[in-house]
Amino acid sequence: MENPLMRTYCAIIVVILLAGCAAPTVNLSTAEPIKVDISMRLDVYNHNKEAAAKDPGGNPTSTVETRRRNRMADIQTFKNSRLIGEGRDGLIAIREDKSGDEGDYLRKTVNAENDDRMEIMKAAAEKGRKSLAVIQSEQAVLWQKRSFEGELIEVENPDGTVAWIPKSGR
Repeated sequence: MENPLMRTYCAIIVVILLAGCAAPTVNLSTAEPIKVDISMRLDVYNHNKEAAAKDPGGNPTSTVETRRRNRMADIQTFKNSRLIGEGRDGLIAIREDKSGDEGDYLRKTVNAENDDRMEIMKAAAEKGRKSLAVIQSEQAVLWQKRSFEGELIEVENPDGTVAWIPKSGR
């Protein structure tokens, strides 16, 4: 094989033979399809103060939402302390009342939150043409789902009685 032409022919034959070889087959499929369960909630807020100033009465819940957002930390602190819980009527209930200024602040904050929630629920009932009781029970389910583990929620037992229990799991 000293002939350069012969080397070229051999090289071409080797390349053709190697190109004809099949690559190993890699199976990427799974025995069963992969299942993904996604639960998602989307809250949309308008942080554009200029647009809110241009439309002052267009959305009656905008000031309610602002007030609720401003007291959100206090409400969460009360929930974490198990002073309040999410009721079956979509409102917050005081579970352990305090005395003095602390108790006054607790009652004032809870009453303001419940007033704002009721305003939102009345608007939703009017808009959706549903009864207030239906909206309240829907909101109660929503708020109880949003509650963190360990927060008090009001549930109805199978025998029809009502109990306050710490939320567990999801």
